[in-house]
Amino acid sequence: MTDSISILIIEGDPALRIGLASALSEAGFATASVPDYSESLLKLKPDMIIIDETLPGGDGMEACFQLHSTLGIPVILFGKDSSGEAWKAAVEAGADFYFTNSFNRRVLAATVKAILRRYGRSTRGNGRENRNKGF
Repeated sequence: MTDSISILIIEGDPALRIGLASALSEAGFATASVPDYSESLLKLKPDMIIIDETLPGGDGMEACFQLHSTLGIPVILFGKDSSGEAWKAAVEAGADFYFTNSFNRRVLAATVKAILRRYGRSTRGNGRENRNKGF
């Protein structure tokens, strides 16, 4: 079971934000989603963050770098550009993966699980079930 794993979605597009939250909730993850980045969000202490590269009022690449280096948790970057340059820039900013906005729900869930395993976060329950009450 994966509902002890919490994922924060920072996405400006309401339809994409809802789609991401729905796909991850269906896969058993606890999700919280917001339309823009604020350092106050760091108080939520998620296990993973999914962030839009073109945030309203901010730079998703810079936020990705800050989040990854500050929290040491996995970050997936979402964007519209499917070129190799976008992937390269995302990885250089500290992203663990880069998805385009037209994503496959099952591939997203499988990728999230694989990344969490690499970080030593079990997707089968990790003893922190009560940590995210109210997340």
